Amino acid sequence: MNITLWNNGRRYQLELEEERAGFVRIKLNGREYRVKGERIKDKEWLLWINGRVYDVIVQSNRGTYTVYLNGYCLEFKKDTSARLLGRSEFQVTKKDVVTSMPGKIVKVLVKEGDEVEKGQPVVILEAMKMQNAIKSPKKGRIVRLPPKAGDSVEAGALLFSVE
Repeated sequence: MNITLWNNGRRYQLELEEERAGFVRIKLNGREYRVKGERIKDKEWLLWINGRVYDVIVQSNRGTYTVYLNGYCLEFKKDTSARLLGRSEFQVTKKDVVTSMPGKIVKVLVKEGDEVEKGQPVVILEAMKMQNAIKSPKKGRIVRLPPKAGDSVEAGALLFSVE
């Protein structure tokens, strides 16, 4: 099992692999440890790590882990999808909007190159005798807008791209 944890802006890559009953091989940022553990209470463990004994208590709450280790208190945050998507290197720059059902383009409200706000209607799609305003999922610029008013579109067809 691989886990990425963060403490004060520092990344910790943790790899856990059970070797035999009671023994685990732990790789922490590339350094390997052989660990034997014994549960004392619900969240408290005695760990033997490379010949030394550690009293460890771990409390978790929504992706945050508070670890008490021989009197020291450390707080770690687990990388979650929401945390990853919040970091700039994982930001989605382009969003394609596709139709979920076949229909007819009644009206195109913008043109390629136009700036749009999040929630702004971009095209009107008629499907099953109902007209639906298809809105921009984010603030940005329309970079692709293939359909024209009067075009028929199949389910899964690209309506527009915003970046």
